[in-house]
Amino acid sequence: MPTGHVKVFHPDRSFGFIVSEDGRQVYVPASAITGDGLRSGDEVEFEVAEAEDGRTAAANVTVTKAAPANNPVGRTMMAPPTWDELEERERQRRMARRRRR
Repeated sequence: MPTGHVKVFHPDRSFGFIVSEDGRQVYVPASAITGDGLRSGDEVEFEVAEAEDGRTAAANVTVTKAAPANNPVGRTMMAPPTWDELEERERQRRMARRRRR
């Protein structure tokens, strides 16, 4: 039975994606989940099957190791830069521009 981790799961839209150990992304419909729901970062075991539309989909998905509640997986936004960082970037840009002249 292949294993992997949940890349993202949207409970409101009833689907998600698993990244298997070999690096493949597998579609997960909500009907394929056994037990509670999935969260980003959960380690899972699943079977590979064909979906209605011919795509490869996961079936009989079970969570082997739950991700912590404050798991950053699935969150892609970084903290915005501080004013000091922005000023330093601008200073570096101006210095590089002067060197080019």
